Amino acid sequence: MDRIRNRLSSDFPDTRRLLAETKFVYADNLSEDASTYYAYSSLNSENYIGNQFETLALFADQHPVEKPELCLEKGNFARTFILPYMETVQVNGHLENRISTESTPEAIRKILGEFRFPVVHLTRQDMLESAREHEWLNILELTWFCHHPIFNRYACGTCNPCLYVKEDGMDWRIPIPTRFLGEYVKKIFNSKTGIKLRNYSLKIFTR
Repeated sequence: MDRIRNRLSSDFPDTRRLLAETKFVYADNLSEDASTYYAYSSLNSENYIGNQFETLALFADQHPVEKPELCLEKGNFARTFILPYMETVQVNGHLENRISTESTPEAIRKILGEFRFPVVHLTRQDMLESAREHEWLNILELTWFCHHPIFNRYACGTCNPCLYVKEDGMDWRIPIPTRFLGEYVKKIFNSKTGIKLRNYSLKIFTR
């Protein structure tokens, strides 16, 4: 985020006054909520969505921000829940994508009802082409997706977001060594032998 801010202020000096200071909210400091947990569990049982959505719903409930944006792109698993209930409304002269408060099932409203969805109609390839067209690619390349970056810098190629990036035809964002080895490493990591080795190592290092 700091690298993106620095590049923006360099390439587009007006952003120095437009971007507010980053505020950090730690997930561990959010209060657990049974209704949010059951709503998330209900959705996750229908179609897998990451546990970050439960955390985001807790944040939206406990730190009110007027219609925060959640960037679910075309192809994201969570997008399947909101599409049947999506509406586009005009607010202050511009269009917003959000879910209807009337027809949407309670579990979906509980987890995703507080958000706006500005890129729900775009694929990652669409965003890539837009960045190239407007000469923002150098900024887009500073964004991050990997759960387990190597040396806190290089995409691991094994986590789900890395695999999704490869599936979306953007594997150039992953270093060549992990790009080709990542999928095989993940298979080994999640194999029966890999699980046994991980459990054995855990027992040794937690004695």
